[in-house]
Amino acid sequence: MGFNARVRPRATSTARATTLMAFALCALVAPAASGQTETRHVNRVVKLEPGGTLRLKTFSGRVTITGTDRQDVAIDAVRRAPRERLDRITLDIHTEGSTVVVEANHRNGSDSHDRDNVVETDFDIEVPTRTNLEVTGFSSPIDDVQTFSGGIDLHVPESARGSVAFDTFSGQLTSGMPLTLGVGRRRSLRATLGGSDSDGAITLKTFSGNVRIDR
Repeated sequence: MGFNARVRPRATSTARATTLMAFALCALVAPAASGQTETRHVNRVVKLEPGGTLRLKTFSGRVTITGTDRQDVAIDAVRRAPRERLDRITLDIHTEGSTVVVEANHRNGSDSHDRDNVVETDFDIEVPTRTNLEVTGFSSPIDDVQTFSGGIDLHVPESARGSVAFDTFSGQLTSGMPLTLGVGRRRSLRATLGGSDSDGAITLKTFSGNVRIDR
């Protein structure tokens, strides 16, 4: 089981994380027979002022978020599932005040108890600098979280296992979860979370921002 991670860089200068209702289906690749996996490529751009929040909820698939000089959020998503599920389970994006909300597996009430409700989705997202991130993933790899002076709160389940790499100029790393130190230096730390590195990797980089890992 992968990390169920909630990543919240605060006042982020740059952020990069190796983590709508039917909009702009830019490419439909290779029509497939019923039950076979199809791939759909979706692009969307939403205005977001610096200091706003991107809230992303996904289940399966890679997530990459990069801080840029743009004044909007550019979302590039690749969705993979059988055709019927792609039509039924939608990629939803909407704005709530100063927050852009992205949900990779949106479904209506009648589908809420359907087990076949997951669409694997890879995200490449560009956001303005100083964007706050709230990223929730279940089995999605979320890597390379980077900030300049913003802090990072990383919330993982108690059962999480994996490797942790932390690099900084003057920031500090604290953890409410068990970490086994491998290589420890003032500006670079390598550790194991939960006694094993079997489930994945967390890479965290800051200039002066502090990082906290907790449940």
